[in-house]
Amino acid sequence: MATRVPPLQAAIDRLPISGLQIRVILLCWLVNLLDGFDLLAIAFAAPAISASWQLTPEALGIVFSSGLVGMTAGSLILGPLSDRIGRRPMILLATAVLGVATLATSQVSAIWPLLIIRFITGLAIGGLLPSLNTLVAEYAPDRRRNFAVSIMHLGFPVGGILGGAIAAQLIPVYGWESIFIAGGTLTLIMMPILLVGLPESLQYLGIARTDKANQQAEKICTQIGIDWSSIEHHQPPANERGAAPLLRAPWLKPGIALWSCFFCGYLTLYFLINWIPTILSAAGQSSDSAIGAGIALNLGGGIGMLVLGFISARRPIKPLISLFFVVAAVLMSALGLMELLPSQLIALTTITGFFGLGGLIGLYSVAARLYTDSTRGSGVGLAIGAGRFGAILGPVVGGILIGLEWQMGEYFLLLSIPLVLAGIVIHQVRPPVSG
Repeated sequence: MATRVPPLQAAIDRLPISGLQIRVILLCWLVNLLDGFDLLAIAFAAPAISASWQLTPEALGIVFSSGLVGMTAGSLILGPLSDRIGRRPMILLATAVLGVATLATSQVSAIWPLLIIRFITGLAIGGLLPSLNTLVAEYAPDRRRNFAVSIMHLGFPVGGILGGAIAAQLIPVYGWESIFIAGGTLTLIMMPILLVGLPESLQYLGIARTDKANQQAEKICTQIGIDWSSIEHHQPPANERGAAPLLRAPWLKPGIALWSCFFCGYLTLYFLINWIPTILSAAGQSSDSAIGAGIALNLGGGIGMLVLGFISARRPIKPLISLFFVVAAVLMSALGLMELLPSQLIALTTITGFFGLGGLIGLYSVAARLYTDSTRGSGVGLAIGAGRFGAILGPVVGGILIGLEWQMGEYFLLLSIPLVLAGIVIHQVRPPVSG
C-alpha cells in the first residue's frame, strides 16, 4: 500500500524550492559544520594531548568515546524531546551548550575533567543532529529531500576538514588548547545568526495548532508560497506522539533493522575518524601526513555524501547504501594491509571515506522518510542513538586492539566486517504497512 503524503508535505512538494527553504538548509549545514569541527577537534589534538599527559592507547580510546557517550545520551533523550518542544528551540539550546563546552575543553589539565567536558560536548551534538536532520527533511520537497539531507550532513566532514587545517596551523604554535578556543568561539558566534534566521518546522507548527503557532506558520508559508489556511491538519492523539509508537508493532521491525545499520556503520567509521591520525603517527608517518589522512577521510566522505544524495534522486537509495558500505569495507581492509607511500595513503583514505561516510549519511535520508511528522524527531533520534553505541564501541575496541599490539591489517580487517553487515541489513528497512 502506498504511503499517504500529508497535505502540507504535498503542498511543499508541488512548489519550486524557495529562498527560505534554502536558508534553512544552509543554516543547518553551518551548525553541522561546527558539530564536526568541535567533535573532531579531539582527534587532531589527541597526539599532542597524549604526548603531554603520557596517555596509553586505552585511555585515549576512552577520551574519544566520552564524547560519543554524550552523543548517545543526547540522541536518545534530546532527540525525542524535539517532538514536544520543537526543532528550533532544541537547535538553539544545543548550539549554546556546544559552544560553551568546546571553549571549556581548552581549560582542562587532567583526564577526568576532559572526559566530563567531552561528554557534555557530545550531549549537545547528540541533541542537535536529530533536529537538524528533521528540520531539513521537513522543509525540503520530496524530489530534493535526499540531496538536501546529504548537503546538511556534508557540514560534518567539512567541519572536520576545517578543523584539521586549522589544527595543523595552530597546534604547533599555540598548543592543543588553541583548536578548542577557535571552535567554541565560532560556535557561539553562530547563535545570533540562528536566532534571527532559523524558522520552526511547519509540520511541528501544524501539530501544535496554537494561535502563536498559526501566526508563525502563516508568515513562513507566505515566504514559501503556500496558503496556510487551506492546509488540512490532523493533530495526532497525545499517545501517538514521541517515541511510544516507535516501540510498538508495526514500527518495531523496521526500527530495529535501521538501528542495526546505524550501529554497524558508526562502529567502523568512528573508529577510523578518531584513530586515523594517531595510528599513522605511531606507524612513522609525519604529523602532516597523519593529519592529512584525517582530512582526506572527511573530504572523501563529503564528496560521497553529495554523490549518493544526487544519484538517489533517480535511483533507489537502499541498494546504493549497500554498495557503498561493501566497497568501503574492502577499501578499509586494503588500507590496513598495504604498505603505501604518503600520496597513496591519502588517495586510498579519501576513497574509503567517499564510500563509507557517503553510505552512512544515506541512512539519515532513509530514517527521515520512515517516520511520521509527529514521531520523526523521536525516530531519527533513536536511530542515531543506536548508532552512537557503535560509535562508542569502535574507538574503545580500536584502543584495546592497538594496546594488545595487533597488527594494523588485522584490526582494520576485523573492524571492516560491520560495514558488510550494514550493507546486508539495510534491505530489511521498509515502512510499516499502514492500516
